Amino acid sequence: MNLHKNLISKAIIYSCFSFIAYHSHIAYAGADITCEPDFAMNSNEYQSCSNLPILYPANDNQTNMLLLLSDSGLATIAPLSADPNLWDAFYGSVPFEASSLPYVVSNKIPNQRKQLDSDDTFFDERCATLSSGKQIFISQVKKQKLIPENEKQILIQAREKVDQCNDKIELIAVDPNWSVTTRQYASYLNASILFYKANYVAATKIYTVLTTVEDAWLKETSQYMLIRTSLNAAYATGMNQYGDVNLDKINAPLIKAFLDHISTYLKAYPNGQYVASTRGFMRRGFWLAGRQDLLINEIVWQIQNPKSKFYNLTVNQLPAEVNRRIFESQNFDPKQLKDPFFLATYDLMYMRESSSDQYRPISWTQLNAQKPYFKDQQDLFQYLQATHLFFIQNKAKEALSYLPQESYTAKNYLQLSQIFLRGQILEKTGQKNTAEAYWGQLLAHAKDNYQKSLFETALSNHLNAKQDRSAFIGKTAKISQANLQRNFITQVADAKSLQAIIQSDKSTIDQKQAATFTLLSKSLIHQDYALFKQTYAYMPKNADQYQGYNSSNEQLKNKPEFAQFIWNGTTITPQLKCNRLETLITQLISSPKDPLLNVCLGEYIRSEQGYSLQQLTYAEKQHSSFSGQIFARGHVYKDIIKSSSKGDLQAYALYRAVQCYAPSGINDCNDDEVSSVTRKNWFDRIKKEYPNTSWAKSLKYYW
Repeated sequence: MNLHKNLISKAIIYSCFSFIAYHSHIAYAGADITCEPDFAMNSNEYQSCSNLPILYPANDNQTNMLLLLSDSGLATIAPLSADPNLWDAFYGSVPFEASSLPYVVSNKIPNQRKQLDSDDTFFDERCATLSSGKQIFISQVKKQKLIPENEKQILIQAREKVDQCNDKIELIAVDPNWSVTTRQYASYLNASILFYKANYVAATKIYTVLTTVEDAWLKETSQYMLIRTSLNAAYATGMNQYGDVNLDKINAPLIKAFLDHISTYLKAYPNGQYVASTRGFMRRGFWLAGRQDLLINEIVWQIQNPKSKFYNLTVNQLPAEVNRRIFESQNFDPKQLKDPFFLATYDLMYMRESSSDQYRPISWTQLNAQKPYFKDQQDLFQYLQATHLFFIQNKAKEALSYLPQESYTAKNYLQLSQIFLRGQILEKTGQKNTAEAYWGQLLAHAKDNYQKSLFETALSNHLNAKQDRSAFIGKTAKISQANLQRNFITQVADAKSLQAIIQSDKSTIDQKQAATFTLLSKSLIHQDYALFKQTYAYMPKNADQYQGYNSSNEQLKNKPEFAQFIWNGTTITPQLKCNRLETLITQLISSPKDPLLNVCLGEYIRSEQGYSLQQLTYAEKQHSSFSGQIFARGHVYKDIIKSSSKGDLQAYALYRAVQCYAPSGINDCNDDEVSSVTRKNWFDRIKKEYPNTSWAKSLKYYW
């Protein structure tokens, strides 16, 4: 593409410059504070925490774009590392967090911009070349024969001092006795200092003069620096005191100057050392000018011309640029999309499930109207049709006719997507046994880490449902990902499976310990005290040293926190004493209904050691593979309050029942919530019936 000043002036400069970056539930790649994978892999609702290595509506846009770039031969996607330690393994390779994928993506075809080593990381474009610029400047000074040796040292030392990107940098004094070339290099250095000081007007004046000198490097580089200077000057006009940029306020003449400098450079130096970088700046100009059509066309041109001297894409950064400057722009118009890369990303985005009143999925008619644009990628278009039928129209069987014949091998991410969708169709149409066999065959034929992890996860759902513990244990388990093994042991396995894992010779130490900890926790919550006591014997002999991340032994930091089951009891009053946990459990086996023993178990659960069991209790109430009534200390207090027995135990039960809701008014005792009227009644009773107890005296409120 040839750039001329008239083309840019007429096509861009007089366009509107408004832009508002906004959060879209459709196109935004957000980062969650806490992330957990969704192993079901059957939803088209957006999930930043559970992306798949397939073209998928639930994926973040950036993930889908990176997969498309890989299939286009532009990107190499390295394997994502899985959490290696079983006990704290939440992520395998699949599913993965959307934000993690760009870090393992690199250019398969190098872009033509100069790549310089630098330890600097800046969010301000102005500062990005602070170190690399020094390398280039010093190199040029050393090579320039017209600069005397002593003056070279002066210039080099002066450039070494430019190590900050702020207004504290001092300009260098230009000695009139220096050679002409030395004075020109010194002037260039002063222009760069002014640039780093954000004095763009003064920097522009010096760079402009230097574009007329004879030194080839100074002349070309100064012309290039006029592009960067005008870009930063334009940004500065729209920047507020917090560093945010309002593009509506950016000075339009400065944008024109920026684009003019791009045209001038490319015309003067069609084979220059900065042509790829300059062409990259052109995209910023289109964005600043609100010309989405030209921006889209330029990105498409880059994707289609990776061997060009103008090729400047950094593929792991391109999806974020597309999201921000196209899909999230108020100027976005889907009618401007006429390329498979953009259309496929857009289509998948609009095949998501959403609760927003403003969201409307793409219709079958709208999708089919795109067919001419996919004339060279018909397989991709048919996959999009199949995905629409499956997710939007709920016509799983019809979707099958848009997929290729059954295959167990995939050479790219589109083929992997087709293969996976076929398996989803089997699942959705109720062919569970066939689906399980299908995932097993795919796992056996997996060619890389992403395929293996994807099919393992899909197969694990069937093995979970069957309580097939043998598939998850051993060093060579069928399900090899540590996070899937952990999920089975801690979330899925019933008591029988956990006991078998503990006793199996095939189980690894980590698997046995995870099963032991889980069985101890869940048997206690479900009041199976005999099972708890039986399992207690399998704890490590040095269980008190297993303190999780607080362990003094580094090797125990990512192991189950067995120390929480080492509880030495407590004294409520001289008459109300609680024995150590192991003894307490033995007592409960004989007297499971004893009020004091149950209060003591409540004391353990609200203690520092046992408090984590409260969170597990909430989860067990929602879904559990264990039988037996769940222990709730709130129920214990209520039963004692209702009893006719008077004394310290009832007074303490009243006190604890009131405290269940302190201080937020939210019940922390795992039983059914009661009204504030009942809570007030408890408060009044302890004040009236047990006024001299320390508990009654300490209560000032009820919640």
